[in-house]
Amino acid sequence: MTYILGKNELKYNKDRLAKSVKRVSIANQTPTGEAENFAHQVAKKIESWIGNKTEITASELRMQTAAVMADYDPETAYLYENENKFF
Repeated sequence: MTYILGKNELKYNKDRLAKSVKRVSIANQTPTGEAENFAHQVAKKIESWIGNKTEITASELRMQTAAVMADYDPETAYLYENENKFF
């Protein structure tokens, strides 16, 4: 499974996604253990969403990840979806 980031194709990596979710969660003052659990749950749901897709864009992945995160923590989801605009 690959995703498109600009003109580059990258291989999807569940661990990389989980690290990103965990990082934003911790930045939003979620305790580390809770952030790890949250990241694992989100990554698992994204794996299910990806299913048999052969290609997705980075923005699709970011939007879907934020939507899944919003089910658990809307504030952290907002930060994740907009982090490139903030930092």
